[in-house]
Amino acid sequence: MERVLRAFEPGSHNIGDYVAEHDEELAVLLGVDASELRALAGRLDEETAPRVRALLQQRAEARTLRHQAARRDAVLAAAQRLAMTAVWRESAALLDMSLLGDLLADVTVQHISLVSRVFAVHLPRKKLVEVAEVLPRQFADLVSWVDRAGLHFRWHQGRGGLSLYSQVVPASESAHVLHVSIPAPGIRKHRPAPASASPAHRSQDAPRPGPANAAPAAARTTGWLAEALTEAAFSA
Repeated sequence: MERVLRAFEPGSHNIGDYVAEHDEELAVLLGVDASELRALAGRLDEETAPRVRALLQQRAEARTLRHQAARRDAVLAAAQRLAMTAVWRESAALLDMSLLGDLLADVTVQHISLVSRVFAVHLPRKKLVEVAEVLPRQFADLVSWVDRAGLHFRWHQGRGGLSLYSQVVPASESAHVLHVSIPAPGIRKHRPAPASASPAHRSQDAPRPGPANAAPAAARTTGWLAEALTEAAFSA
């Protein structure tokens, strides 16, 4: 079609005749009814060329929209897959960042927000692209997690590391944010202790339960991270 349009000749009807002759084939290509193309037969190139150009432009725009929609759907699916890899350790969620590349395919997105009931971390897409191009490919024992402060990466059993801290999304860019909704950690249901037949005789040496709002010991955080790093090293 582009070659035919370049052969535009005032006073001739080459374009209309060509389009009418190949109406069925071009109707599928341009997304129009074949009768519309047959109606161009015998018309001057001055009339048919603008119409054919408009049809080609519409086809290009429709193809772009389909491509954008497909890419958006793929990114949303990648966001869901990433969210479902979350493994909670206290107030942090371990994530499989080998899926990070698929999440960043939409160039219209400017920020990625990792959100849950516990945290909301906002990061520039460009920075995550830089990370995705290096860390998951270079370090087979990569461990990553997100918490209230940001997104963290460790490798070589913690000897190497990188932390990306949450940033404020400018109001002008708020419409270009991709949200990754991470499922909240499961609530553990504690089985109530059986009632004592004679509470007055409880041993003085029996351990007393800690207060419900007691903060977990700092060593526990170190413990789960050390465990994750060890598991990653063995699976690398």
